[in-house]
Amino acid sequence: MVAAGVGVALLGVAGCGPGGLAGDESEGATGETSAAKPSEEVLAGVDPCGMLSDEELKSFGLELPGEAMSTVPWRPGCDYSGDPFGVMFVKNKRQTADSAAKKDTWAKFERAEVNGRAGATAVTEGATQAGTCDAMFDAGQGMIQIRAHDVARSDSRDECAKALEIAKKVEPNVPEPA
Repeated sequence: MVAAGVGVALLGVAGCGPGGLAGDESEGATGETSAAKPSEEVLAGVDPCGMLSDEELKSFGLELPGEAMSTVPWRPGCDYSGDPFGVMFVKNKRQTADSAAKKDTWAKFERAEVNGRAGATAVTEGATQAGTCDAMFDAGQGMIQIRAHDVARSDSRDECAKALEIAKKVEPNVPEPA
């Protein structure tokens, strides 16, 4: 019951305007951009539910299987319930860490390297009290986002550190930036 609620909460945060993941905003009437095709080709083989092995997922306290989700076709994801963190893995084919930095939806955006790749940790305006943080890094012509959500919202845990820790495990499994 709690796990289902966490999944719904994560989906709610991910799909809401300013509280959503980078790239949630409308990108024109057709939803297409000129950069979409090359990125889709480079990242085509990346499955958000297959970025880590079952053993690695369990080591982070995540429950299997993950639930595939996508609010838009260029940003498929996979949501995992867990304790103490729920985690969402997202393949964003239209954004990079640099383009995400330019968005005005962040309450906090800090540059970070993920195993040498350009990246960042970020908290959206709508999630400052939710115990939710995104770690992102460039992959292909897009980026990978890892959203960690502290289920119990404990002040003793750092959701940005957890998202970054998981991102460092995911990074070797995805294409280098184009």
